[in-house]
Amino acid sequence: MGRIFGLGETVLDIIFKNNQPVASRPGGSAFNALVSLARAGEEVALISEIGLEEVGEQIVDFLQENRVGTSWLHRFTSGKTPVALAFLDEENNASYQVYKDFPEERFQISGPEFRPGDILLFGSFFAVNPVLRNQVVPLLQKARDQGAYLIYDPNFRKNHLNNIAVYRPLIEENFSFAHLVRGSDEDFENIYPGMDTNEVLQKIGGFDAIGLITANSDGVYGLIDEQYFHVAARRIKPVSTIGAGDNFNAGLAYGLNREKLSEGDPERWKTIVKSAVEFSTNVCLSFDNYISREFAATLMTSKK
Repeated sequence: MGRIFGLGETVLDIIFKNNQPVASRPGGSAFNALVSLARAGEEVALISEIGLEEVGEQIVDFLQENRVGTSWLHRFTSGKTPVALAFLDEENNASYQVYKDFPEERFQISGPEFRPGDILLFGSFFAVNPVLRNQVVPLLQKARDQGAYLIYDPNFRKNHLNNIAVYRPLIEENFSFAHLVRGSDEDFENIYPGMDTNEVLQKIGGFDAIGLITANSDGVYGLIDEQYFHVAARRIKPVSTIGAGDNFNAGLAYGLNREKLSEGDPERWKTIVKSAVEFSTNVCLSFDNYISREFAATLMTSKK
């Protein structure tokens, strides 16, 4: 099995429902995915930045308790670990308000030495932030050159739409680094307004990447080797959708680590996508950002 690395932001999520705080969880797109993968028995490590204050220490303790490698964390001494307030609506979808206090010098990390068979998850604003771009691009190039498999989730939110002309070229450059691009239909409506699902999948394919689009209850749409396919979603009543996309990415990495398949094999890819749907579904059934230990135990049992 290959190692799985995650590159992205680390935050403390404080979750509100009906204007009341109901839970507090360490989070971040890659962070959430890696905790789930570690619980499922994978060898994982986080590549990120985090403060040296009390919140940062608590998050590092949480990572270590969940067997997520912490060797590639940049610990900054001035500034503080970001805090994200997540407000759940009537359907338990979240909107965010993020408080940041970063130092001037950020993310001084060269990253690990990758091996063929390793997987690197990356995405969100962290992957297009102009402040970090000079550190992020060499790391992506290094991973690609050393034979890792790159999964990119743009996770592009509406609050950055006013600068889409700046960010779209950076997003597309990330497409060119990735082997697999997975985003939500909302992401791609923000990135490519007016494009339908098939047009977006074709756009991603133009960068020699496999495209997957998650569309909530409408399921998952994909394009592999010019063959379209669809996988249905599970029908559930979610407690919280925070971490749903992140854990879909975790399920993709988990499936890819077991299915050594050719890229032009839609039927085998459907199996991987169904695994991702199960990860995503499980995390929606609680306020946690990661799969439950009970669900992880069923995965561990199935591997024996």
